[in-house]
This record gives sequence, C-alpha cells and structure tokens, in this order.
Amino acid sequence: MAAVARDDEAEIRECSNCGETRDLLKCSRCQSAWFCSVKCQKAYWPFHKAICYRNEFADATQASEPKFARWMRKHQKLAVLKDDEVDRLERASVATTGPSRNEVMDSMYNRIQPKPRGPTFSAEEMIAMRKQADEEMLQGRLACSRTRAWEEICLPPEMGMDCGHYKWYQNQSFVELAFPLPEHTQPKEVQVVLAPSIIEVRMGMRTPLKGQLFADIKVEESTWYVQDSLLSIQLLKRNRRGHYANGSDNAGTFWKSILRKAPEKEQLQLEYPPSAYYNSYIEPEAVPAHRMLTGKAKRTRSSNARQS
Repeated sequence: MAAVARDDEAEIRECSNCGETRDLLKCSRCQSAWFCSVKCQKAYWPFHKAICYRNEFADATQASEPKFARWMRKHQKLAVLKDDEVDRLERASVATTGPSRNEVMDSMYNRIQPKPRGPTFSAEEMIAMRKQADEEMLQGRLACSRTRAWEEICLPPEMGMDCGHYKWYQNQSFVELAFPLPEHTQPKEVQVVLAPSIIEVRMGMRTPLKGQLFADIKVEESTWYVQDSLLSIQLLKRNRRGHYANGSDNAGTFWKSILRKAPEKEQLQLEYPPSAYYNSYIEPEAVPAHRMLTGKAKRTRSSNARQS
C-alpha cells in the first residue's frame, strides 16, 4: 500500500540542476524534468541528454491518465509488448550478426505502435533509389506514349494493312509505313536503307523489314523520321498517277504489299483496286505529301537515301 501511496503523490517539482522550487519550466521534450532557467538547463544537459526523449505513449495518455503518463516517463523505457515477445526479440537480436540488441530493442520502446523501425539509407542510396524510380516512371510514360501513338494510326479499308510488326497505307502517289520502336531503342540506332527497288529497316540488332519492294520508288524524294517512338517511312511511287510507266494505267499504280515476295498474310487479297483508291491523294506540284501520322513531325533522322 505504501508503494501505491507514493505513486499517487503529487509530482515533485524542483530544478534538476540547482534544486530551486519556484518559477519552474518543464522540459518540452521529455516532459519529466524541471528547470528554473535556461542557464540551468544548459548546465545540466550533459547529464540529462541520455534520458531526454519523447514518450509518445505517455503523451497520448497524459490528458486522460496523467498519473499513468507520469509513471511511464519516470521509468523512462516502456515496451508495449508481452514479456515473452520482448524476450524473443532480445534473444534474436543477440543471436544475429545484424543490428545490435540496443538498435532492435530501442526501436520498440516509447512508441504507441511498437513495431521495429524500417531500414535506414545513406544519402547516396537515397539518390540512387530516387534515380531508379524516376527512370521506371519515365519508361512507363514512354511505353504509354508508344502504345497510344501506334493505336492512333488509322488505315483506310483495303488501301493498306496492319502486318503486326508494322502498318502501311497507300494513295495514288505515296506509300507510308510505320514501325513501333522496340523498348529501350534510341532514334540513333534506327537506320533505313533505300534503293529504287530495295528497302532495309534496321532497329539496333533487329531487322523488321528487308527485301525487294513491290514496285520501284523515287529514292531522292522518299524520306523517313522518328517521332513518338515510331519510325515513319514515306516512299514516292515511281509509277504513280500522272507519272505512269510504259504500258501502265492508274490501276497499275496500286501496291498489294510492301515486298514483292511478302508472306500471304501481309498481302492485300484484292483482284482490283478499291474504288476509294481512285479518289485518294494525288501528288501536286511542289506541295508536301499528306502524312499518315497526324501532328507536327519533328524530324530526328531523315534520308535522301542513296540511289544504287
């Protein structure tokens, strides 16, 4: 009963440094020490700093149970865990070669939710993790941009087709192709080689298209560029509306595939050109050709390709 009586006694207030009992101020951090002046507080700090820290559990119970909060501050460290769990953590911390016992157990005391603190990282590690997160976010945005740009390419019926790894479309003057760049492929790794009857497309170590064209082209007026993670190629037909080859007519300007020996799945299965083809774009004098891709094209790489 005596011990209970002492716990219920009023808190003893005196300066921890000089013993003064008048005009005292409580330490705002630990809420358990009193000082009569800033001078005494500074003088006593070398002795007080070892036990001066916030007790979040005591702070939370101060208003409703001040005596219990004072008891917790008096006993300094209080683990809100069962005794067998505390013993288990102590044994585990001593047995391992990782964090010391103090590092494990100190992180459990004086906290409303007594869970071990998470790992700490150096400034260099934080910078590296932030850089990695930024790169992952950028790659995600590029992938979304690549997918959106690819899906926005619209192909008129029977005047082109989606071949899976590329799409192509034609009118009476031009043939246009679009290739999605493989992930992590830079524009400088893209090369397009054009000849009057040959095309070769290289993207890093990949060659998605190579072979003899369905019909000849004018190399000096054909071009290519990279935009929005897409490779766009524009080929000017040599045999086109208003510039027919000998013995050819308008129907003879129609391409059924990009390559002369293309697989059957990459060929238009048409005996005659569709009627919409004869109303499609015609090359005027000194006016740039219509492009399949919409928006402003920033030419990152072009080719007035060499003629063989």
